[in-house]
Formats: sequence, structure tokens, C-alpha cells
Amino acid sequence: MNRNRSTKEAAACLAVGMMLFAFLRQQGKTSEGLMMTLLGVAAAMAVFWLPLQRQKEEKEKRLSSLKADYSQVITALNLYMTAGLSLRSSWEQMVRDYEESRKKGEKEKPVYEEMLITWKELKGGVFEDRAYGAFGRRCLLPEYLRLGGMLESYVLQGNKELLRQLEQEAAASMSQALQEAKRKGEKTGAKLLAPLLILFALTLAMVMVPAMISMQNSW
Repeated sequence: MNRNRSTKEAAACLAVGMMLFAFLRQQGKTSEGLMMTLLGVAAAMAVFWLPLQRQKEEKEKRLSSLKADYSQVITALNLYMTAGLSLRSSWEQMVRDYEESRKKGEKEKPVYEEMLITWKELKGGVFEDRAYGAFGRRCLLPEYLRLGGMLESYVLQGNKELLRQLEQEAAASMSQALQEAKRKGEKTGAKLLAPLLILFALTLAMVMVPAMISMQNSW
């Protein structure tokens, strides 16, 4: 919907620019017409590109948040079920915890918003296997598709290995989260290194240049 609207707005800007060019050319103002056309094209590109770029950034931000919270979700689910709660009750408790945190001013988290949607589906009568499977598909990432598949299989077949699978998944996700944190730390360190090198070079130049000038004058 937004993309179609942006395309129409871009086409409109381009059309206006072309009409202005034709009109000014008839008046003998070719350079002004060309300028207006170029402005129209630039406006059309901006109108079309900026919303797409914003959508892309929002999608990347959402996926990044989902990935970052996976370890927390899988660990909490494992803990609640190990404590004796059913899958459905564990899911409800996690949703309740999230709603309470939101009331206290915590920021919105995509994964828990998706869990909330699933919980509303369950209360509305959607079969558990379908609700959990749909949850994984909405989250898009492989780990959530895997989780959705495990829960779906558990509901349909009574998979007795679910707790063991959740424990393994929690351990793997924690290891992956630590590796990701290390990678980000190294990336941040590399970004900070460049300004430090520039600062060092400037400091070195401030020291060396006067010294060299002084030596030349002494000769």
C-alpha cells in the first residue's frame, strides 16, 4: 500500500517536472526548464526511495531485536516448563510478564508482541499447534521457525524430548549470543581505532612539524 502510494507520488513529481520543462522551453527558458526537470526527478527519487529505505531499516531493526531476544525467550520457556507448567501456561506467564513490564515503561519488543498475538489466538480458539507454528513463521528467522516446529510437534505428538530440546536450544542460543556480543565488541573497537589513529597522527604532526621547522631555521 505504502509502496504503491510512493510510486504514484514519485510519478506525479516527475510529471510536474516534465511539464514545467516543456512550458519554460516554450518561453525560451531552456536552462530554467532543465533545472526544474532535474529538481522534479530528484524529488521523485526522494519520494520513492526514502519510504523504502525507512521500511528496510525498520525491518532490519525488528529482525535484530528478534535475534537478540531469542536466548531470553527460549530460556524462560524452558525454566517455566521445567518448573512444572504446561506449554500453554508457560506461554501465558511470559506474555503476562511482558505486559507488566510494558506498564512499568519498558520498551516494546517484537518477539513478545508476536507472543501476545499468539496468546490472543489461543484464547480465541485457534489450535495450539497452528498458533505456535504461525508464531515461528511470523518471526521469519530460522531459530524461531525451528522453535515453532518443535512446539507444533510437541502439541501434535506429545514429544517427550521437548524439555531436552529446549535445554539444548537455550545453551546453543546463549553461546551464539556471546559470540555475537564479542563480534560487535570487536567491530566497535575497530571503529574506535580509526579516530584514535587520526588523533595520534595529528598529535604527532603538531609535535614534529614545529621541530622540523626549528631544525631548518637552525641550519
